[in-house]
Amino acid sequence: MQATGWSDPDPAEVHHPTTNAEWDAALSRYLGSLNDLPLQRCVEVARSHGAATLVIETRYLDIDYRSEFSAYYSRQFADVPDSAHRLHFFSKHLETQSLWRLDADHGYIGYVVVRPAATGLVSRALLKPPQDLESAVRTSVTEYVNFFGQQLSVRGVPFAQQDAQLGACAQAAAWMCHFTAVLRGDTARRTKADFSLKADASLQPNRALPTGGLTVMQLSELFRTFEIPAMYYLVGELPSPQLPWQSTDPTGPPHLAGTWDHRIVAVACRHLNSGNPILVGTHNHAFILCGYRRSNHPRPGWIEFIRHDDQAGPYLLVHDVLNDVDQRTGKSYGPWRTMHVPVPDKLWLAPEAAERKGGQFLLNASGQIASAAGDPLPFTPLQNLINVKQLALRTYAIRSNDFKASVAARTTSEAIQIEYRLARLPRFIWVVEAIDRQLRKAGKPCVVGEAVLDATSSDHDPQEIALHIHGVMWLQQTNGDIRFPITGDAQPYNSGGVGDP
Repeated sequence: MQATGWSDPDPAEVHHPTTNAEWDAALSRYLGSLNDLPLQRCVEVARSHGAATLVIETRYLDIDYRSEFSAYYSRQFADVPDSAHRLHFFSKHLETQSLWRLDADHGYIGYVVVRPAATGLVSRALLKPPQDLESAVRTSVTEYVNFFGQQLSVRGVPFAQQDAQLGACAQAAAWMCHFTAVLRGDTARRTKADFSLKADASLQPNRALPTGGLTVMQLSELFRTFEIPAMYYLVGELPSPQLPWQSTDPTGPPHLAGTWDHRIVAVACRHLNSGNPILVGTHNHAFILCGYRRSNHPRPGWIEFIRHDDQAGPYLLVHDVLNDVDQRTGKSYGPWRTMHVPVPDKLWLAPEAAERKGGQFLLNASGQIASAAGDPLPFTPLQNLINVKQLALRTYAIRSNDFKASVAARTTSEAIQIEYRLARLPRFIWVVEAIDRQLRKAGKPCVVGEAVLDATSSDHDPQEIALHIHGVMWLQQTNGDIRFPITGDAQPYNSGGVGDP
């Protein structure tokens, strides 16, 4: 890459590339680093949205790169620029003279902040997901961007590339999780340098600078310190709800757990349904999961995940978690070993415990309602769905205010809407939905019931707050009274989790 004349031109330059050669020419001052792949993938994502204008904002004083500069680059012998460049992508054709006053339909796609470091170009980025993956990305957040005095917005998942000096892959992945939480309003912002400087050196046998990465213990401690304590999972010892109708827990050689422990899929989906990214660790690398989608290949019901890999770029497919090979490049990631899921501080109840209690709660209530109802039943009891292997449970955490706000879009019953809207609920709740697989496959409303649990209750004694199934609702009030029965509509309705059920 070329650092000569780094701050020129002032304040920006505008390009309108259309061909691969023109894009390469516009980005020529950055190419030739030790790893151009992350930047190239960012550009590929922007071009998938029809990027017609590239605006390079020079001498951008990025808080994250400035923290890295202060902690590391300013101490090098080499003369390293103290500012970054911010690359803005638009789907509309913009001229230089109009940058100060954009039209309303500017078509902003997102940005990439480029640091002047040949060991790692992309300081941070936030781009809209590719259109073919947009519905599968489940941890998207909105960032407001100041573009020459104008407020723009972009919705996607934060991305960062390690510089291989102050930060390694673990720091980059941890920052991606952190900045997602910041934009959700879950915690205060920390600079990227903090992910190296604040790491407990006593938990790492190697020296801190230049970085040797982060240990599992350091990651857990960083997330705790930054007020998004992580749920930690060791592959091979993953928890499961262990409900009678669910598949039994797998077993295999402990040192190869990442090749057989299919519970990875269920654990990851519960958190992604909640909008929380997952930091995955292998024997020598770390990356985050930010979404998933269902596929019929190699068999119906197959789950493909979406990955941000700081060494390859954002929004990449993980086809098989138990044999993780990038189908684009042939790169083998090796077996997954650990998962960290940073969550809001008061999300205490584990999702597996919530699903265990909620699933049993739903089954029992379904049976009681079916016994009391007259023939023919206007609904299918859960036991009948279990008998034909068509019952699925979808578990997710959500802010109770968001849950209440979404009720009207999910159920037509005014009585149920009123009860949920007026209920006293903790800030966070776990919701366990009963899903009819056949309805889901047909693309129809497929939720036949839900259990709501207190996210601050204990794994040993999860507390139910509400239940709604087959058009009948039960609600626990804070004074100890129970409101029952509250009757509504027995028709299936839409899921409240993030993304398609």
